[in-house]
Parts: sequence; structure tokens; C-alpha cells
Amino acid sequence: MLVKCSSHVEFKRFLQQQIPLLWAVDSERLESFSRSLIKVWFLNLDPAIPLLSRCFSSMGRPVLYDPVCILKSCVLMLDLGYHSVTDWVKALRSDDILAVLSGFEPHKTPGVGTFYDFFDRLWLEDRRSRIKRWRKLRSPIRKPGKKFKTGQKQPVKHPGAVGKLCKRVKSGRLPFPLRAERLIQEIIARCFVDVSDHTGLIPDPLNLVLSGDGSSLRTGSSPDGVKVCDCRKKGIFNCNCKRRFSDPEASWGWDSYRNEYYYGYSPYVLTAASSVGELPMYIRLVQACRQIFNWCCFFS
Repeated sequence: MLVKCSSHVEFKRFLQQQIPLLWAVDSERLESFSRSLIKVWFLNLDPAIPLLSRCFSSMGRPVLYDPVCILKSCVLMLDLGYHSVTDWVKALRSDDILAVLSGFEPHKTPGVGTFYDFFDRLWLEDRRSRIKRWRKLRSPIRKPGKKFKTGQKQPVKHPGAVGKLCKRVKSGRLPFPLRAERLIQEIIARCFVDVSDHTGLIPDPLNLVLSGDGSSLRTGSSPDGVKVCDCRKKGIFNCNCKRRFSDPEASWGWDSYRNEYYYGYSPYVLTAASSVGELPMYIRLVQACRQIFNWCCFFS
């Protein structure tokens, strides 16, 4: 049960109380976090409060940690170069500065399970469907043998797909109504895109220039999967039996920049080309086997 989310004004008041105490302990080290302090001071996540409230029930045991602070802590984690939740949790517990910048009381920080529970709530996918897909046995995913030339993209498997999506949008239907990441995209839109528009970072939103590009994201899972058969006991070590995969959505894709195949996903980002620093407007993560094209579009 979600009791209350702290506002940005309350977070600033919390920093004003804690920063002098941290300064008295180690002023030089606190000064080394000045860049992160400025970021969280201006990071207003109030528009995300009604969105995050949908993820929690109105009944049951109250949550121990504010979801807004957890979201702020995730932003701070990536800003400081942490890519492991376990390492970040250890850093929060051992470093009072990181805990305070995240909005937590020193020595009262969330654990690893709390972060992953938060991620599950943000990812709007039926848990049973996810477990069923993870338990489903699949054939081994072999690395493609055909290579392409330098800078050459993979051929289009389904020509005309973009035109069909455009027709759906024009008819008033959402092209991806059940996409699991829709809550994350809405948080990005309300907390970052709208704020960039209101502060003038996007000069002319009525004449918007969007630029799209994709990249490669390698996953830590194995494309060989985990064997569940008894072929090894029979002396068969190179079998093609179906296996279980820890990341069933990952696939092989071609990285035209590095001229090599990779196993994972393709992040796709739409940026406002006419804005300051080309601000990201829309982020989507698709399978690596999907073809990504560079394009530019004008809206007026």
C-alpha cells in the first residue's frame, strides 16, 4: 500500500537539513559530488507521482521506501556510472552522501529486492506471461554466418510495416497498445520532455525536427541457453535439444558500426534535432534482429 510520495519541495527541505551535517563530516568529499547534487536538486519528479501511484495497491502493508526516491536513486546510479543494482545497494549502505542524494535517511536504504520489485512494477507485463515465457523451452539460437559489408544494414524482413503503422495511427488506433514499457515512456514524457518544452530547451515545438537512430545493446545472457535434457548422461555433448534461456527476448543482430554480430537488443531513440543537445523524446528497446534505420522527420 502506498501511503504518500514525497514532493520535490519536501526533498529540497530534506537536503537542506542533511547537507550541513555531511559537510561537517567531510566537506572535500561532499564537494566532489557537487555535480550530482545540482542534478538531483533540479530533478523534479512530481509529474511521476500520479503515474507511480497506479503501481501500488490502496490496501495492505504500507511500503517502506518512497517510490519517487527509488526512481531518483536509479537516475543517480546511472549518472555515477553504476551498472549493477547489487553494487549500488552496497554503495548506498556504506556512503551517507549517496543515500542522502537519493532521498533516503543514512543507514535506512532499500535492498536489492526492493529495487527489482520497483522495476517489476514499472514493467507493465503480466507476471504469469513473463514466467511462462521464461520457462518455455526453445531451440538453440545459432549465430548467423552471413556477414555484411562495412556500414551495410540487415535487409528488411517485413517491407511495408511502417506504412501499416502510420495507417493505424491516422485511424486513431494505438500501434502498440499493450507494450510493457509504456509507463516508463510516460514518465520520461511528463518529467523530462514536457519540462524541456516549458523551459525553452525545445525552441519551436510546433515545428519540431525529429531524428531517429539505433544502437546495439549486448545482453549478459548466453545465446546457448541452459540444457535441461539428459543427453550428457548418454554421452551426447553436442545436441540440439530445446533449452531454457534466461533472456528469452534477446536475439542476434548485426552491428554495422563494428561490423560484427551481437546478441542482445537494439535501443532506438528519437531526439529533437533542433533542441539544445538533441534531447531524447522517445526511447524504445526492441530485439536485435529488427532492422533500425537512421531517419529525420519534420513536424509543423
